[in-house]
Amino acid sequence: ELYILTSCQPLSFDFTLHDPYVLLSHSAFDAVKAAQPHELMGIYANPDFRRAFRANLAHPKTGILFLGNWSHIEVGQTARPEHQALEGLRISDLAHQRGQDPLDAFFDLAISEHLDTHFVGKFFQNRDEGVAPLLRHPASVVTLSDAGAHLSYMCDAGFGLHLLSHWVRETGCFTLAEGIRRLTSEPAQRFRIPRRGRLQLGMPADLLLFDPATVGRGPKRRVFDLPGGAPRLHTDALGVHGVWVNGHQVADAKGQVLLSRLVRAGEAPAFEGAGPFRVKVGN
Repeated sequence: ELYILTSCQPLSFDFTLHDPYVLLSHSAFDAVKAAQPHELMGIYANPDFRRAFRANLAHPKTGILFLGNWSHIEVGQTARPEHQALEGLRISDLAHQRGQDPLDAFFDLAISEHLDTHFVGKFFQNRDEGVAPLLRHPASVVTLSDAGAHLSYMCDAGFGLHLLSHWVRETGCFTLAEGIRRLTSEPAQRFRIPRRGRLQLGMPADLLLFDPATVGRGPKRRVFDLPGGAPRLHTDALGVHGVWVNGHQVADAKGQVLLSRLVRAGEAPAFEGAGPFRVKVGN
C-alpha cells in the first residue's frame, strides 16, 4: 500500500527580522548572519543590502523557501497599536496601499517597529487549485508533520478544524460526511489504529462535538507558558463544544481540561496503550 500524506492548509512560518530564518538561504542575508543584534536595522535600511536581495529574488537558488512572491508573506502580529489594522494583510497588498515596492514595504514596516513585527510566510500548500487534487486523491491521507516541534516558529495545529471550515463549509470540496471520514475512520484504517475512528457498538466512544456552521481555527497568537516563560504560537478552536475519550468528557467548550476532575472522582477512563501523563487544568 502506498499513501500520500498531505496537509489541507498552508504550512505557515512565523518569523521576525530579528531572526529571519526563512530568508537566510539568500546570499544577501550573509551580512545579517554575521551581524550583532544592534546592527540589523542599519543593514535592512541599507540600499545596497536591498539591491542584493532583489538580485537574489530575480535569480533564486533551488531549495529555498521564499522565491519572491510577496503575496505569500502576511503581516502577523504587530508591535504598535496604530498598525493592528495591517494584521493579516499580504505584503503585496501592503505595498499597493503605500505605493511602494513590496520589498521596501516589508523592511520599512519592520524597521518602524524596531524589528518586532511578526510575519507569516505561507510557502507551501497555499493554492487551493493545487491542494484540492491532492486531498481528493484516493491514496491521500489528511495529516501534518512535526507535531509541534517548532513551537515558537509555527503553529499548524487544528488542521482538522480547517478541513471542516474551509474544504467542507466554504469551498464545498467535501460533504460534511466525507470530511469527517477523512479525519476519523480513514486515517485510523490506513495507519492500522485498531478500534478507533468509528462509532460502533462495543468500540471506544471518542467524540468531538462541533457546530458545522462555526467550526474552524481562531487567529494565531503568541503565549508565554512554556518553561521559563518561553513563547509559543497558539490557535483557539472555534465552534467546538466538547471532547470525549472512551465515553468520558475530557475537554469542554472553552478548552478546559476536565481529566483531573475525573481522576479526583475515581472515574478516570482507561487510555488504551497510554503511558504516564500529566494534567494541566486551564489554559
